[in-house]
Amino acid sequence: MNQATLISSVRCLGSRGCLKVKNPSGVAVVLILSAAMSLMLWYTLPVFIDTLNTMLFGNEQHYVLHWMRQLQQMFLSIYVFGSLFPFLFFTGLSMLPQGEKKVNAGLPFVSVIIPAFNEESNIAQCIESVLKLDYPAYEVIIVDDGSRDLTLPIIENYDVSLIRLRHNRGKVAALNKGIEKAKGEIIFFTDSDSALDSMALRYLVGNFSDPSIAAVAGKVVLKRNNSYLKRMQTLEYLYGQAVIKEAQVRSGDSVSICPGPATAFRRSVLLETGGYRNRTLAEDFDITIDLLELGYKAVYEPRAISYTTAMTTWNGLKKQRIRWSRGHLQVYREHHATLFTGATGSISMFWLPYSLFIGYGGAFLEMIFLAIYPFIVMLSPMPLTFLKLGLTYIIVMEVINALQGIVPLIQSGKLSVSLVLSSFMTQPYRVFLSYTRILAFSHEMQNRKNVW
Repeated sequence: MNQATLISSVRCLGSRGCLKVKNPSGVAVVLILSAAMSLMLWYTLPVFIDTLNTMLFGNEQHYVLHWMRQLQQMFLSIYVFGSLFPFLFFTGLSMLPQGEKKVNAGLPFVSVIIPAFNEESNIAQCIESVLKLDYPAYEVIIVDDGSRDLTLPIIENYDVSLIRLRHNRGKVAALNKGIEKAKGEIIFFTDSDSALDSMALRYLVGNFSDPSIAAVAGKVVLKRNNSYLKRMQTLEYLYGQAVIKEAQVRSGDSVSICPGPATAFRRSVLLETGGYRNRTLAEDFDITIDLLELGYKAVYEPRAISYTTAMTTWNGLKKQRIRWSRGHLQVYREHHATLFTGATGSISMFWLPYSLFIGYGGAFLEMIFLAIYPFIVMLSPMPLTFLKLGLTYIIVMEVINALQGIVPLIQSGKLSVSLVLSSFMTQPYRVFLSYTRILAFSHEMQNRKNVW
């Protein structure tokens, strides 16, 4: 992609002519069906819930004041059109036909780059999985970013290229050091706490036959889901990939984020973008939008699997998600000129604005609801009746939420009793994620120091 392409891409910022929707008739049908189903549920759910309340509590509902009913209807409307409708729409998009993929018959030389910092408990498993990749020609480059544990001695036990940074300089510096040494036409990145499926590289490289494709994102799967917290993260990861990423690539050709644990890039494009930039805490998100703005595509390959480590404690998850959320906010700031434009297709026109305003706006709405609902109950003339009838609404919505978790399980072939049951217990986890987004927003507004 040359300077003329970049100029053309910049011109797209002010016009809608560059916006291309893949399978527009299919998208339109899915949109209409999703809207129709949402409207039907919006009309029928209150009747169903009233019937349920009558069965459970007799005629108490007839004594509920009009403003209480209106309040319940308002919360139901927010849920149906803010959560249920997007889920139906995105799930429908993820099921659209993808079309025939061009398969790259060649097997170019690949550079595998692994940045590492204090990963003594994971680095051996990562290296061993990389050395077992079913691919004929590749090199392995590990960048030790000033580790202070046994990471470096463990790396030295393996036949890999090692770049040692004397002092911790951050992940971006480590990634760029790896790029400088890489010789491959394709550069594949994975994280030091991840392990790769043996066929991952073949599946990723097979997508590079199209010269407009600059990056291919693999599928990130958690290694274990043997606790509540791990199962919640599993459900979250599966939804983000089986629904969101599939919806993005089937409706607009590109995904918005190529994840650190499993992404392959054309080396020439990495050099064209100037490599990773040390301006956000979400370098994978940032560089994906960079290459989309240059006119390239970033696609998704679900067969290329990277098994990564889940957070095992609430405190660790809190720190991780604050960092991720701050990084996302920083990416929106850096690329704000592309929002609501056709500069990167449907990503900038729809997906980025949606994840910004719904992701963070929804977090604030959820926390406000949790804060004011107890006061509404206590200050109402009939607190016990209002509480009982309101809880029925919440339970019904939770059951529907559970179905939203089960659908990605089915699509991913990960259906299990433990994960299905966990789908009915996501509310504490969702509230926690909303809390971390609000904290991240606050930290970013205060311009606190970035911490890796």
